[in-house]
Amino acid sequence: MMEKVTKLALTSRVMVLVVQLLANFATPDHKPDVFRMPQSEGPKKNGPFPWLDELVLQSLSGLRHWDGEYFLHIASNLYTYENTLAFYPLYPVVVRHVAQACQHLGIPLSRDALILLVAVALNVFIFCKTANVLYKLTQRMFNDHNKSWNAALIFCFNPASIFFSAAYSETFFAFASFSLMLECMRSEKDFRTFRLGAALTGCFVCRSNGLLTLGFPLYFLARHILLSTGSVQRCWQLFKMGLAMLVALGILHTYYFYIYRLYCLPDVKVQHAQHVVDYAKERSYLISGQASVGSPWCGYTLPFPYTYVQSHYWDVGFLRYYKWKQLPNFLLALPMLLFMHWHCYDYIRKLVANTWSKISPSEYQGILKEHISFPFVLHAAVLTLVCTLYVHIQVSTRLLASATPVFYWFAADYMPNTFQLSFRSKAGVLFIWCLTYSLVGTVLFSNNYPWT
Repeated sequence: MMEKVTKLALTSRVMVLVVQLLANFATPDHKPDVFRMPQSEGPKKNGPFPWLDELVLQSLSGLRHWDGEYFLHIASNLYTYENTLAFYPLYPVVVRHVAQACQHLGIPLSRDALILLVAVALNVFIFCKTANVLYKLTQRMFNDHNKSWNAALIFCFNPASIFFSAAYSETFFAFASFSLMLECMRSEKDFRTFRLGAALTGCFVCRSNGLLTLGFPLYFLARHILLSTGSVQRCWQLFKMGLAMLVALGILHTYYFYIYRLYCLPDVKVQHAQHVVDYAKERSYLISGQASVGSPWCGYTLPFPYTYVQSHYWDVGFLRYYKWKQLPNFLLALPMLLFMHWHCYDYIRKLVANTWSKISPSEYQGILKEHISFPFVLHAAVLTLVCTLYVHIQVSTRLLASATPVFYWFAADYMPNTFQLSFRSKAGVLFIWCLTYSLVGTVLFSNNYPWT
């Protein structure tokens, strides 16, 4: 079955790549006044075969727009501008080092072409791995091969499909999140501390909302302790899980210190390429290594830049996006938000109704064993609420599609057990929504038009 899921995932990525290629060549790009990765000029820009560089850059140019420009800039130049601090390091740093390894192996491409190629190729590879992890997670949760297959199918053609192939961190985050959840669900005998720690670290250093995934090891640690019988076993489980969480938090704060050092310590000076400096002057960006200029977040009690950068550069905050001019973006996000709000509410309502009368010291173990999906739905509900109230509303679709398997589980419940699908059924409506968003989103994004 894993081979079948991999073939499905790879087929879906090939379809996205072909559609973006055709759309990008058929339609001229929109040119909004947004961040574009500054390009160096001169003889070093091209590799030994300029035509090969041009082929790669033109063929994949539809996958680098919007936030992709930031990730590619970080992969090429690291955190040179303050506004790049909104993007966590896992994806761009991995792309950077893999591209450097490819250069050392003698691959005849320029640095820019190689970074773009690696960024897309890694996402395609990790996407196939993520589809398999989602299948395993669903199977472990529900022990239903049909539902597991349908969940993987919906994932491969989800409404935010383009962002899992473009130079975005969605694929990496989905892989880290689903892997963490799978590790948390293992029995005490199969528990693997290193893999759990690695997955949790991946969540922390990939996306800001990765901190919410800390709730999964905490919940399942408490669950293991409450359901286990031996005190020695409890202590050992507590030690291993606690160690994994501490290491992950330590690595995250190492990144925070690196950023603080770059932007806040006056004795740190950074040499930047001239085209990076020129672009900073053109766009009035604060550049790293200029602590004398200063930034307000450096003086915070906890000097973490993310909230400040989001607020200062993108006006992200509580209900700040609730403006009439943003109505089209609200309509764009409405299907995902309505779907998630209703299903999370319905699950929690039924859970409370079924367990309220059973809550007692003698019954809690049975409740924990029976409702194992509760932390997943709670996590999805919190994310959906955050999307509704805080973030730029149009990103809700891709944020939820990459952060929680619950969307795929709820959606899989509507899918038929056979290949017979009626477009007038709920499954048909779901299928049309996913396919339409996937196709239209790929066409619009690849031509630099706003999408989710």
